[in-house]
This record gives sequence, C-alpha cells and structure tokens, in this order.
Amino acid sequence: MLSFIIPTINEEEHIEKLLGQLSPQLNEKDEIIIVDSYSKDKTVEIAESYGAKVIKQPKKGIGLAKTEGAKKAKNEILAFMDADCIPPKDFVKRIKDHFEDPNIVAVGGLDLYSSDSKLWGFLYNSYSKGVFHSSKLTHSLTGKYWVPANNCAYRKETFFSIGGYRSVVCEDTDMMYRMPASKNVIYDPKLALVLSDRRFKENGFFRTVALWGLSNVLCFTGKGVSTKGYRTD
Repeated sequence: MLSFIIPTINEEEHIEKLLGQLSPQLNEKDEIIIVDSYSKDKTVEIAESYGAKVIKQPKKGIGLAKTEGAKKAKNEILAFMDADCIPPKDFVKRIKDHFEDPNIVAVGGLDLYSSDSKLWGFLYNSYSKGVFHSSKLTHSLTGKYWVPANNCAYRKETFFSIGGYRSVVCEDTDMMYRMPASKNVIYDPKLALVLSDRRFKENGFFRTVALWGLSNVLCFTGKGVSTKGYRTD
C-alpha cells in the first residue's frame, strides 16, 4: 500500500487538479499526506475534501516537509510528488506493480512540463528526458541512483536509513550522495508526471538550471545550497 506525500503552501490553483486525478486510483489502505506550511488560501480545505491527511509545518524547505510527511506515513511505500503535477491514470498501479518485487528499494519516474510555448516546452522536456536517461545510465554503471524528489517512491526502511531528505536545493541529489549504491532500483519512463513550468517562468530556465547545477556539485561535497530565497512550494 502507498502513502503519497505532497508539500503545499497556497496551492489552491493546482492541488485540486492533482487530487482529482490521483484519488480515484487509490484503495482504502492507501493514503495522501499533505504537509502544509500554513496556506492562506483554500489548499487545506480542498485537500481535506479529498480525504487527505493534513499536517501543519512551518516553512523549512521542501525536503524537510517531505521527511515530516514520511514520518507520519502508515504504509511501507512512500511516494513523493509536488502539488503542481498531474499523474497519468495508471500512475498508482505502475508503482504498486514495481514494488511487487520485494527486492526493489526505489522507483523513479519521468518529469515532463506543460507550457504555453511549444518551443519552451520542447526545451524543458528535452532537458528533463536527458536528466532521466543519464541518471538511468549512471545507475546501470555504478549502482548510485538519483530519482526525482517530485516523482519517486521508496521503501520506508530505505528512505529512513539515512534520515530522509534534508533542506537543500536538489534534495534528490543530496539523497543520491548519501544513499549507498543499489541495483534494486527501477527507472520507469512511463511513470510520467506533467508539472507546471512556473519555476522556469519565475526565475528563467537557464538561471534555474544553473542553480540546480551548482547545488548538484555542492551536494557531492556533502554541503548543498541553502533553500533560503529559493521557491520550495
């Protein structure tokens, strides 16, 4: 059974689209955990209308919000998503099918982006597909695995073996640095989420990618970039 963990702050514009697509795929033993940083809009009201469990936490960074939600999860499999994504109709089934193998410790999916511009949409998704496939190749060669923090699932024991996510930019790369290598990880390109392009619009695509690149390098020094001033909702 799955526990979906979704951090939020003022997400009324997106959260209903996500939960409207995700909730019908769940059974009575699955759960949705919303870790909300005291939204001032209808985020919590909408989440509760879909039966989600809401946990309040002051804004400390998206990594710590996800870890806090994981601590409250009742199920063995922890699935992490962002509030501005839309899952495919077979999303939950695909995750469950992968974890039917008791040896699998983590599953990573593919992030895609919606955009009003075909050109920018092509650029965003070409970049994202490149990251996905290069990570898959790195894993096959070394056993070290990066799975996107907004589209992945871990066994709870594996996730907490290193304490979960920390509050740094690119918490998924930081997780890769700290997590021991394992061949028991699946990369599934059909486990695709469609995210909004709001971060790229707000800060610029190349500037955002440059920040991610810097953070990735620093994660491998054991430090990472502080989330102060970085959009974590």
